[in-house]
Amino acid sequence: MKKLISTLVAAATLAAGSAVLTAPAAQAVTISGSGVEYVFCSANQHNNEISYYDRYGKVEKIVSLPTPDGNAFCGVIEVSIEPDSYVWSSISNYDSHYVYTAIYSVSYPLFSGSTGAPPQYTLVARDESHDSYGGYNYAIAG
Repeated sequence: MKKLISTLVAAATLAAGSAVLTAPAAQAVTISGSGVEYVFCSANQHNNEISYYDRYGKVEKIVSLPTPDGNAFCGVIEVSIEPDSYVWSSISNYDSHYVYTAIYSVSYPLFSGSTGAPPQYTLVARDESHDSYGGYNYAIAG
């Protein structure tokens, strides 16, 4: 499944001739803000394979998630992106019984720097997976 999705995303990116994903909405979500916040969580702190999009294209990393949050470890990545871009995120781990990913559209109010107004976060997609035996586990938001 992971390989199929990666192949589809690569084909969509090549077909578009740009670094911005232009896959159908069933595979990605549209971001209306100027930023994206990706949230990744896993029951296993180490060896989490994450994928997400920034303004230059797809990013893939193997990471350790730094923040304990109950029974999981979580991390947040915030990137700038062109409004109306398609994005998605995924997390997988071969030794975790729980994984979670979410995508938030981030909008900055006009004059937010001078007024101290905080950015506005809107949840646009999320996915989680539970596997009581551990083993390969993945979640895809988009």
